[in-house]
Amino acid sequence: MENSKTCYGITYFDENDLKETKINHRVELEYYKTNKVAEDDCKYGIEIRKKEYTNNSIKVESNNIEDISNSSDKVIEIINTLKRHKVTPIGLNDVLEDLLNS
Repeated sequence: MENSKTCYGITYFDENDLKETKINHRVELEYYKTNKVAEDDCKYGIEIRKKEYTNNSIKVESNNIEDISNSSDKVIEIINTLKRHKVTPIGLNDVLEDLLNS
């Protein structure tokens, strides 16, 4: 079995996104398509990484959901939607469930 992942975009929270929070440092979101290849089957998934850059440290949070689809195009489409709406790792499960059930 071979696993790999490819970054399909990075987005940032700007001042407008953060004005209702107490966060005043840079926050970056990275979106990855993951794939797991086993014999003649390939399953694609999604990973989101959130990086918060504070004084002298970087806090990283991530969430990964595997085996979403056999279609790379479908997973890329979902990633583009997640990126457009700046979905964070903590929201991935709920948002993905809504997207797949609509």
